[in-house]
Amino acid sequence: MKTALIAAALLVAALCLLAGCSSQPLQGMTESENGLPVLLSRARPAVLFAPADDARFLSAGLRSLRPETRTSQGGDARLWFALYGSGQGTLVTALAEAADPWIWDAAHHSPFPPLRQLQYEQQGETLYESLLCLTAEQDPFCAEGGACLVYRATFLLNFRKMQVIVEYHEPLEASRVRDIAHQEAVLNAFQERGRSACAVRFPDKAEAARAARDFQPLSQADPRFSRTVLSRWTGELQRAGGRL
Repeated sequence: MKTALIAAALLVAALCLLAGCSSQPLQGMTESENGLPVLLSRARPAVLFAPADDARFLSAGLRSLRPETRTSQGGDARLWFALYGSGQGTLVTALAEAADPWIWDAAHHSPFPPLRQLQYEQQGETLYESLLCLTAEQDPFCAEGGACLVYRATFLLNFRKMQVIVEYHEPLEASRVRDIAHQEAVLNAFQERGRSACAVRFPDKAEAARAARDFQPLSQADPRFSRTVLSRWTGELQRAGGRL
C-alpha cells in the first residue's frame, strides 16, 4: 500500500512538471524591459501590462473582494493591481480573478453609467472600452473628495473567470462635471490619452517565461484602498451556467 502511494505521488509530480506546474502564484509583479514594475499573469492566456514610457510606479497590492451578484449571495474574487503616475493623470492596471462558481458579468455592463462605450477585436480578444465620470466614492483611485474623467478598458479571459482592467483618469473640476458628456472634442482627446497610457500584451510562451524570471508575488494592499469600494469598482459577478 505504501509503495503504491509513493508511486502515485511520483506520477502526480511528473505530470505536474510536464504540465509546467509551479508553486508560484499565477498573478504577481515582474520587471518590464525598461525596468518598470508591471503586473504579469502567468495563467493561460498569459497577460503582461506595458505602461507608457513616462509612467512612474507608485504602489501595488493584492485584495480579496466580495462583489455584488445577480443573487442575494455575495461573490468571491481577488484583485491584483498596480498604480502609476502617467502624463496628466493616474494609471491603474489590474487583474481580477473570480473564484468558483463565479464568473464576471458581461464586460459591456459597466459598473457605473458610462459617457461612452465601445467594443472591438484586439489581439484576438474582445476589448471593451468606456469613458466615465466618477467620484472618489465610486473609484478608489480617484483623487479623494473630487471627480475624475475615466478611461476604462477591459478584457474577459479564461471563460470570464479573469477580468483584465486598464484604467486611466484625470482630475475633473466640479464646474465641468455636468457638461462633460457633451464635450465631444474633450472626450476624444482624453480617450486617445487613455489608449496610449498602457498596452495589454498577450506574450507567447517564450516571452512569458522570460518575464517570469523576475516574478514576485504581491502583498496585501494598503488599507486605504477599501475592499468595499474595490469590490464595486470591479463590477458584478454571476454564477457560472446561470444557475442560482
